[in-house]
Amino acid sequence: MEKRDFLKNIFLAAGLSQLPLSGWGKGFSALLESGVNPGSEFSLLKLEKLLAGYQIPAIDRFSTSTFNLGYKMYNLYGDTALYAGEFLLHSSAQGNIRQFDFTHWRWADNGSKSRLKKFKYLVSGSVWSEANDALTPREWKVTSRISLSEEGAPYGGTGWFNSGKAQNGMVTIQTNGQPIRKAFGQTLLGWKWGLPAVVQQMAEASKVELQFALLDEFDAIYQNQKLSFRKNVKLDCGEGGLIDCKVFELTGDGVIPTVYWVDDQHRTIFVISGMEAYVLN
Repeated sequence: MEKRDFLKNIFLAAGLSQLPLSGWGKGFSALLESGVNPGSEFSLLKLEKLLAGYQIPAIDRFSTSTFNLGYKMYNLYGDTALYAGEFLLHSSAQGNIRQFDFTHWRWADNGSKSRLKKFKYLVSGSVWSEANDALTPREWKVTSRISLSEEGAPYGGTGWFNSGKAQNGMVTIQTNGQPIRKAFGQTLLGWKWGLPAVVQQMAEASKVELQFALLDEFDAIYQNQKLSFRKNVKLDCGEGGLIDCKVFELTGDGVIPTVYWVDDQHRTIFVISGMEAYVLN
């Protein structure tokens, strides 16, 4: 079984019981926009108990083209959320090129409470993107492994290297030296872990819809992706005061519908799907 299939199958069971919960607590859970029924706000229900009193990190200055964002990741089980890992994303801009450096790690045992060995699945790399609406990747270099520590050697031969380029509607991928070519056509191309930056740009530009193809984990392409603006919401994050948020939703072939919450500083603060959540740290 391939690495990506193994890891995705681990998480499948978590997505089978994601029905909206009834009721709504205090503090973090107060959605105050007129006409919004908090009990139906699926994308935040899973985080209600976990993040009671959560405060959105303060900033002195933020730019959607140059930034550092750090997220804690949670696996969603029924009405609980278990800490599962972290995601760090750094963006810098030089003319028409954006460079993204990222590190993404999660417990390889999917957040099990009983860990005889603390295996971590780590992916890190750099992506050089066009400065367009989808932040289309031109080139990337990515490594991944399962390890007993963040700096440890790959465990059991799990080390993996991927590099690639995208041009003229075609992606060319080098995985451990073997070239693979995949077509994405004449549409824009986005990449999975660049989407928090894409919705920040959409919020800043008041853009309501974006259609594109998606490069997922640097080895698969999913067509007919759509990011859509859903609504404006005033969100009470516990003691953090009222925050004006824009809510976007991702739908498309081969992806789980995902909701992105962008605050009034144009930062993606929550990314929530049926199986997992990213919370700005």
